[in-house]
Amino acid sequence: MSKTKYDQLVESALTYRTDVLEKAIRERGSVALDVWGRELDIVNRHITVDRELVEEAARSYEELGRCLVERLRWSEDAIAIAPQGSTNTKTLVRAPTAERFDIDAVCAVDLSRVDANDPMQFFDDIGHALEGYEPEEMNRCWRINFPNKGYYIDFTPSVPLDKVPAGQRAFVRYQPAAGYESTALAVVDRPSQSWKTSNPAGFAAWVNDQAKRQLLIQLMLKAEAVAKRADIQPVPDQEVPLSDTLRVAIRLFKRHRCMSVRRGHIDGKFKPISVIIVTLLTQCYAGLADRQRRYNHPVELLVELAELLPNMVERHNGEYVIANPTVHGENFAERWNTDNGERARAFKQWCRLLVADLTFILGATEPAEVRKRVQKTFGCEGAVVSPDAAHSMLTGLAAAQVRQVQPVRPGRGLA
Repeated sequence: MSKTKYDQLVESALTYRTDVLEKAIRERGSVALDVWGRELDIVNRHITVDRELVEEAARSYEELGRCLVERLRWSEDAIAIAPQGSTNTKTLVRAPTAERFDIDAVCAVDLSRVDANDPMQFFDDIGHALEGYEPEEMNRCWRINFPNKGYYIDFTPSVPLDKVPAGQRAFVRYQPAAGYESTALAVVDRPSQSWKTSNPAGFAAWVNDQAKRQLLIQLMLKAEAVAKRADIQPVPDQEVPLSDTLRVAIRLFKRHRCMSVRRGHIDGKFKPISVIIVTLLTQCYAGLADRQRRYNHPVELLVELAELLPNMVERHNGEYVIANPTVHGENFAERWNTDNGERARAFKQWCRLLVADLTFILGATEPAEVRKRVQKTFGCEGAVVSPDAAHSMLTGLAAAQVRQVQPVRPGRGLA
């Protein structure tokens, strides 16, 4: 059977891995896995953004949608507001400081019902309609700062790709990848003053589909047993226990990235952006699944992802490539090729710090010392979890919840 792209990427990364973390696990035995896992799960819970705050932010972007309907005199049926990014993949994390988190929202407008054929005019009209919110013009979105709130919203005007007039569609930069056509959007590409394909819903579906692939042996056996009993309900979709190792890895590694910037180890200007961390980890997880790798404990899988991560970046003709799996031709590492190597060096430096810090954690087995090291590494001193939650953690029955807001139409409330 031919190898998949992600299988090949993992195969190449395996030849460069150091095995430092795997060796630390072997030296300290299986009992220590639960100690490490418990403390990492406490951090995973601690960095979860409060559900109430996420819901408040969702109400704010619904408010923006109502504003557009009223001021631009659009039909409610011609516009839909939906979350995108970390909210959709359940990988939103709390910042290590008091800084606000960002909620990405996409505003999809049906061009067949709205006069908005000129992309730049379309973008500007939305900005003018949002003037009361003091919108800040970004590359392809309007940033809305809400005073005295714990968040801001990056509001991206878009249209369904299949609603772009046929005469313009041939000039849209990039095209949707096979299998992701139905969720493709066209967003405004201000540098070229034309449309550009984007696919936040498709990207979230890709991450979520890969996360469902089970690599943990015990949970695979448990799932088989549960499937035979109709009276047992599955774990709710919004839960993110340690056994959901792909999402937990994304969350912990994003937090570590933020701590690395805060401590001055990497320059915030060149830090790995979240979509790159998510893409590389998901590719790695998918490749391990394609290779039918299996793990007895979530920490073993977490360690594998950390060791393979730095070598999951592709090079084509000397240029860095991190391909968007849902938009053909889009390279998330495009800026890596125009900054004299600054972003690539920052990424590699961060990966080295990540492995070093995880090695530091795995160097301890006594519970109090493990807790001290884990919480120091992730900037979560004082984080606690209830005894009941700690007991059920590894079975996947405990969870840190982040509510995924469903797409809404202005004035109709959250679904």
